Amino acid sequence: MSEQDPDGDSRLALIERRISEMQGRQNKGEKKKVDQGLPVGIGAIVGRVASELVAGAVVGAFMGWMLDNWLGTSPLFLVLLFFLGAMAGMLNVWRMFSGRGLAVGYFDEHRDSSAKE
Repeated sequence: MSEQDPDGDSRLALIERRISEMQGRQNKGEKKKVDQGLPVGIGAIVGRVASELVAGAVVGAFMGWMLDNWLGTSPLFLVLLFFLGAMAGMLNVWRMFSGRGLAVGYFDEHRDSSAKE
């Protein structure tokens, strides 16, 4: 029983190789889940675009209406914040389609070429 089985060593190596392959596939799957790309299906894309645009405009208009009631002004803030909310919704749609996600600030393509050297 103290002798090592040469066939057992090859089986152990095979098992270790299969485990490492499975872990590699699992890590790839986890990376895909983290990536916030486009939703799957045209219905999901249209729904998300519509909800981003409508939610931005509605929230902006509501906040403007509340400010107008609080300050007693004409629909000045209602109109301003409606357009600001609509622009925020358009920015969210652009981020979704460009793959930026929630990235903030300058991106690599905006850097000066002399700064890379």
